[in-house]
This record gives sequence, structure tokens and C-alpha cells, in this order.
Amino acid sequence: MWKYIIKDNYLPEDKFNSLIDEVKHVKPDGITIYDDGPFQDNIYRKMLDYDPTPEIGELVNEFAEKRWNGPYKKFIHFAVTPANVVHKEHFEAPWKVMSAIVYLAPEKNIGTTLVDYRENPTEKITLDWKPNRMMTFCGLDDITWHYYESTDVRYTYNYFLVDPDTSKMSNKKLLDYVID
Repeated sequence: MWKYIIKDNYLPEDKFNSLIDEVKHVKPDGITIYDDGPFQDNIYRKMLDYDPTPEIGELVNEFAEKRWNGPYKKFIHFAVTPANVVHKEHFEAPWKVMSAIVYLAPEKNIGTTLVDYRENPTEKITLDWKPNRMMTFCGLDDITWHYYESTDVRYTYNYFLVDPDTSKMSNKKLLDYVID
């Protein structure tokens, strides 16, 4: 299986609670669907124009297989996924250097499932959902296949280090949300 890192109780309690407070007002019946925005799915995303967790970016140093060495830009947002959604299997976009997801709420849900078509295509590893669990990996072309599901409304904090050459981003609408 390709390399990933799981860290439980990753953020200090006050910072974790602050992130939840920033997004908990979004309810399942109030999900905004981006029909013509930067995402073509039914997941609400609240973009951030600041980095409340710079310590996450330092985790990139734990990956020898990162595609290039900084400096990096960042793409940070909250994601609220409605109940009973399966986000299709995919590998990371080539412009993402490192992906980190912190599970926020609820207490119980389904985590993220990893697949390695290169080494063992029938093996799937599901990383269990646990609030304040952070899972991170460096996307490697078509190797880092994964997907997620939700049994209840799924609140996550998504932190991506991205290539400073933003011309590699195929969806140019995302450029508005990339920060230094």
C-alpha cells in the first residue's frame, strides 16, 4: 500500500473545537450545491483565506516521495458532505503535493478507503472515522487511489499543499482559493 500517515487527537482541543465552531452551523438541509462553482458535486465547501493550522504543512517533510520540494501554496477548506454519499474513487490531482484531512464530526461515520492498483488491486484499507483523526498522504500520479462514504453528515477540515505553479490546476476557478 502506498504511504499514508494517521495521527489521532492531532490538533490541540482548543484548535479542534475552534474548527468545529467555524463550520457546525452548516446543516444537512442547508447544503449549498456548486452548480457552476469550483466543484461539480453536492459537497458544501467553505474556503479559507488564511491558515489556522500551519503545523499540518510541516508533515510534508515525512514523505520522501513528494513530487517536489517547496515552497508550496495552500488550498484549505471545510467540507460538509450530506448523509449517504459515496465520493467516487479517484487519485489526487497532480497539482496537490500533500493532502491532509482532519475528521471533525460526527462521532461515528465512515472514514476513507485506500486502494493500491499497482501492488494489490483487490486490497482495500478503510481508515476508520474518529473525530480529530488526521490522515495525510502525498498524491502520486495515478497511484494514490481513494474514496470516502458518509452515513451521516460528514464534517472535515481539508488542508492541501499545492504546487506553486498554479498553471497546473486544470480547474482555473480554484485559483481564487489558493493562498501563500
